[in-house]
Amino acid sequence: MTTTAAAPIAEPKVRRRLRRRPPASIRNGRALLVSVAGYGFMVLFAAILGMFIGIKGVPGVLPLIAVVTIPLGLICIAISRLTKTRQLWSLALALAWGGLLSVVLGYLIATMGDRQSDPDTAFFLQLFLTSPFVLAVASVWHFVRGARWFNGEHESRLRPEESGARPITAPLTVVPETAPAAHVEFTIPVAIEAASPDGTIGTTVAVPAPAPTVAVAPVAPLLTVQGLKKHFPIYGGIMRKQIGTVYAVDGVDFEIMPGETFALVGESGCGKTTLGRTIIQLTQPTAGRVVFDGYEFDDVDPEDMRPLRRRMQIIFQDPFGSLNPRMPVSDIIGEGLLAQGMTDRTARDKRVEDALELVGLRREYTRRYPHEFSGGQRQRIGVARALALGPDFIVADEPVSALDVSIQSQVLNLLLDLKRDLKLTYLFISHNLSVVQYFSDRVGVMYLGRLVEVGSVEQLYANPRHPYTVALLSAIPSPDPRARKKRLVLTGDVPSPAAPPSGCRFHTRCWLRERLGNPENCVTEEPQLREFGEQGHQVSCHHAEAISQATVAQAAAETPAVVAAVAEGE
Repeated sequence: MTTTAAAPIAEPKVRRRLRRRPPASIRNGRALLVSVAGYGFMVLFAAILGMFIGIKGVPGVLPLIAVVTIPLGLICIAISRLTKTRQLWSLALALAWGGLLSVVLGYLIATMGDRQSDPDTAFFLQLFLTSPFVLAVASVWHFVRGARWFNGEHESRLRPEESGARPITAPLTVVPETAPAAHVEFTIPVAIEAASPDGTIGTTVAVPAPAPTVAVAPVAPLLTVQGLKKHFPIYGGIMRKQIGTVYAVDGVDFEIMPGETFALVGESGCGKTTLGRTIIQLTQPTAGRVVFDGYEFDDVDPEDMRPLRRRMQIIFQDPFGSLNPRMPVSDIIGEGLLAQGMTDRTARDKRVEDALELVGLRREYTRRYPHEFSGGQRQRIGVARALALGPDFIVADEPVSALDVSIQSQVLNLLLDLKRDLKLTYLFISHNLSVVQYFSDRVGVMYLGRLVEVGSVEQLYANPRHPYTVALLSAIPSPDPRARKKRLVLTGDVPSPAAPPSGCRFHTRCWLRERLGNPENCVTEEPQLREFGEQGHQVSCHHAEAISQATVAQAAAETPAVVAAVAEGE
C-alpha cells in the first residue's frame, strides 16, 4: 500500500471577497453616536409632551429644542452609517464630530453655573447634558480603538442580483436535469493479430471500437474550507479574564462538489455542529477560509451575508426546539422570505404552501401551530423552511437523530428525492454510521475538532485506516439479532477540547498505539492528512499502514468480555 502526502486543497477561484463585519469597538462607536441622536429625539419628544400637558415655558423653548436636536440627531445617524464604507475620511469625520460634541457639551457643562442664576436649575441642566457628553466621549474612544479597521479601500455592498440565488418570487419547481456540454472524441476500429498457443502469429481479429469517450470540463467545488478554526474563550475570576480556550474546531480542510453529500461523523462534542454553523456564518470563525461558489467569507458583514442566505440554509437537529411555539407554520416558514424582501403576503403564503407540499404536508397546515404536529411532521416543516428560499447548499445537522426509526427513513428518502430533483448539495452531520453509509457520497471523520480520515463511502467502510474510524465502524450494530460480533472498545475518557493532547489527539485512547509499543512520535508529532492508497482517501495517522483485518480482529478478540458487555449495555 503506497502512502503519499495529501495534495493540498486547491486554491478556490474567488470572484469576490465580501465585506467584513466591523470589530466590536467600531460597532460600539456607531451605537454610541446613534444613542446621542436618540437622546436628543427623546428630549424633543418630552418637550412636545410637556407642551400638551401645559407646563409653563415649554412652548417658548420648543422651537429652539427642535432646531438643535433634529439636525444633530440626523448628522449622528448619517455619520454612523458612513463609517460602514471603511474609508479613512469617514473615520476622520466620526472623530471630528464626536470631538466637537464633546467639546461643546463639556464647555456648556463647565459654564452652566455662570449662565444660570438659580443653582438648582444649573445643576439639573448640567446633569441633563452629562449623558450626551459621556456618550460622545465614549464614541470617540471606541473609534480610536478600532481605527485600524479603516483601510481606505472602497467596499461595495453585495446586491441580491449578484449572489446568483434563485428568485424567491418564482414558485418552487423541480429543476429539469440537463446534460453538461462535453467534447466527444471518437476512436476508429483497429485490428490486432491473435497469437496461437505455440507462439506463432495466427488470424487477424477485429476489435470493435470502444464507446465514445466523453471529456468533461473539471467542475469547481461549490464549497471550499481551508484551515477553519473556531475557538471559544473561557472567562473566570472576579474580573472575568480569559483563563482558557475551547478548541471546538481547530484547522479543518475539505471540499464539497456541486450535487454531493459530504457527511461529518464523530462522537458528541467533537465539533461537527460548530463546524456546520461556522461554515454558514451563524458562528463567526476564529481563523481560516470559507469560499462558497467564489464568494469568500471572513467574518462577513450581515448586510452582505443576507443575499447569500438564500443559497445557504440549515436544517436544525431538534425539531421541537427549532420551531417557535407562538408562531403558525406560515410565519415560521415565511419569516425568511420576509427578511429577503418578499413583502406581498399573498405571494409569500403561496410559496409557503408550495414548500409544504414539496415535503409531503398539506397546504392547509399553514395556520396550525408546532404543537399540533408529530416529530416527523415538525422535521418536515424544518426542511420546508430551508427549501422555501430555493437554496443550493443545505447543512443538515443530525436531521433524523430525534425521530423514530420509521420516521427517519421517510425524512431521509425525502432529502434524497429533493437532492435529485432540486440539484441540492448537502453537508450531512450525523453520528449514525448506518445512516451515513446509506445517505452520503463522501465521509469525513472528526475527533476533537479535527478531521482524522476523509474518503468516499466505499473507501471508508471497506478499508478504514484510522484507529478511531475502525472503532466507530465496529460499533455499528448487526441487523441480525443472533449474530455476535466482537467490537473494539475505546478505553479512557474523551479529552477536553479546552486542553487537547499533544501530538496525535487520539493517542490517549488509541488501541493501535498500545499494540505497537507506544511509539514516541504519536505524542510528539501531530499527524497531517495524507493520501493513502486510492485517490481521495486521506488519513491522519502515523501508523496507518499497520492496520489490517488481522490486526483489527486480533485487537477485538483481546478486548475483555466485561468491557465489551459494559459497552454494549448488557
